Amino acid sequence: MKELSKILWPTIRILIIPYLILMFLLVYRIDYLIYAPGGITEVESVIDIDYEVDDIDGSISSTYIISFKKPTFFQFVINDFSKYNEVIILPEYYRHYTDQENREISYLQKLTSVDAAVIVAYSLASENNSDIIFNESSTYHVVLITGKSEDLSNYDAVGLGDEFISMIGENDTHVTDFNDLEDYMLENEEYIFTFKNEEREYQALLSREDITNNELILTEYILVDEQEIYPKFFEKDSNIGGPSGGLLQTLSIYNHLIKDDITHGLKIAGTGTIRYDGSVGYVGGIKQKIATAYINEVDLFFIPDIDERYSSHNYLEALAACEEFGIDPEGWLIPVSTIEDAIEYLEGIE
Repeated sequence: MKELSKILWPTIRILIIPYLILMFLLVYRIDYLIYAPGGITEVESVIDIDYEVDDIDGSISSTYIISFKKPTFFQFVINDFSKYNEVIILPEYYRHYTDQENREISYLQKLTSVDAAVIVAYSLASENNSDIIFNESSTYHVVLITGKSEDLSNYDAVGLGDEFISMIGENDTHVTDFNDLEDYMLENEEYIFTFKNEEREYQALLSREDITNNELILTEYILVDEQEIYPKFFEKDSNIGGPSGGLLQTLSIYNHLIKDDITHGLKIAGTGTIRYDGSVGYVGGIKQKIATAYINEVDLFFIPDIDERYSSHNYLEALAACEEFGIDPEGWLIPVSTIEDAIEYLEGIE
């Protein structure tokens, strides 16, 4: 038996070692983020406005890219074969999230982005269309869990996207304003928090340090009360997440609420978040989005201009990408700071 083992071992070793190496390359994940070109999605295919307007000759699309969080070594290596791809070190605050948690964050970003787009578009369109019903009672405020540090004291007790309801603070004070939480908490003490999601309302013990050190991130959003607006809108299922489609979503919704089509038969795409005041915010993956739009032969591409709030320069990044890919940006790459800038540009096209 020993003799047989001596004979077979060299052969087994030759087969096993490459197999183990291959499995390591295919399975082991590293803390990087890969961006690759994706595609464009017509906004009206995912957000339906129940309102009759004249035929819209053109199209308005958001641009999405493909991202690989924590790619395998194999994915990391083949990334170099495409000039369009880009790899960055995964930010530390993202590293502990599971794939499911990343999907939950992406879905939450899309959900709140669509509501922001509806708020801005309906508000603007109501100025010129008396049919639209949209006022102060059409929205409400919520505070949602948008992030959890791996150091959160009771990590598994709370869920991403769940709504903050209240906290029982010192002297049994019932605190409902999340901005006042620190005022009613002592160091090294735990307090009862109440949250809710679609399934239930529940309680969790959290410490003052969880709040003061941003181990639990709570963010206030404005959402739409769909019973208090006209016309109604319907969001269809989509695998595309994130907030970067906000600008184009707003533009498309607005175009479905006014009498004159502002697309002029053009294939319009772009990227950029939308804020409640109508300003356009910074997004990532600009190089891949420029490549995606050019490959899909869009006629013009809206891009966030320099965002002084975050000292970000999407437009400069986009110009650099155009130069790299041999794209003439003149009349194709359109920088905007607000949704009004985009509308004004389209209305000015002959």
